[in-house]
Amino acid sequence: MLGPWAPLFWTLALLIVLWWVSRRLAHYFIYSVYLITRNEGLSVALYAIFIFPGTLVHETSHWLMAKLVGVRTGSFDVLPRFARDGTIQLGSVGIRGGSLWQLALIGLAPMVVGSLLTVWLSYSLVNVDALGYAVESGSWSAVLNVLVASLQKPDALLALYLLFTISDSIFLSTSDRAPVQQLALYLVLVLIPLYVLGVMPAIPNSWTAAVQQGFAVFASGLAIALVVHLLLVILFGAVYFLVKSLTVRD
Repeated sequence: MLGPWAPLFWTLALLIVLWWVSRRLAHYFIYSVYLITRNEGLSVALYAIFIFPGTLVHETSHWLMAKLVGVRTGSFDVLPRFARDGTIQLGSVGIRGGSLWQLALIGLAPMVVGSLLTVWLSYSLVNVDALGYAVESGSWSAVLNVLVASLQKPDALLALYLLFTISDSIFLSTSDRAPVQQLALYLVLVLIPLYVLGVMPAIPNSWTAAVQQGFAVFASGLAIALVVHLLLVILFGAVYFLVKSLTVRD
């Protein structure tokens, strides 16, 4: 039905679901600790420690891209703090100046770097091709065998942890999205008239095929990361509702 657009559709769908699941996981983790300790600062600090590798990759990506495009940087912070609007800021990089295209690239950097690392970790940990064949065959025992074989690899738990934290950090903050959205709007306003007038340059078929393959690989990596997130949501969700029920009784 979707034809050549299927990899892009699945990538967008997986990103949306992964974003929602990651927010639920943060909620379950932080409030489970809060219900036990009644200490908001400690709850946030423990969560920040839990996902620290992802935060480090996120902020380092901003910093490296700023250096690459020639924008001056200021403070580099990976420690959590509460913003004035009540949200939690897990890290930040001070950016001094920069044009729209530079700020857009800096804002996109964590998604690009984090996505590449997510795909690499997913394919390093799981035999994605074998898993895909197992899923297509409808044999849950075959799927389980592939996953069990993945967990038996050396440093599998470390790879799982890094896969979770890094894939959790690919999403852009409000400040990251602002220049990206503005640049995207400008591009749309330029490209639509060119398309209507019929002067849009033709994209080579080889490029289209490469992009489709890239999105297919990315979607596979995101699917593995989503499975890891779902397992953690089940775990921390169970802890959250258990602790909540016990504290309500008390």
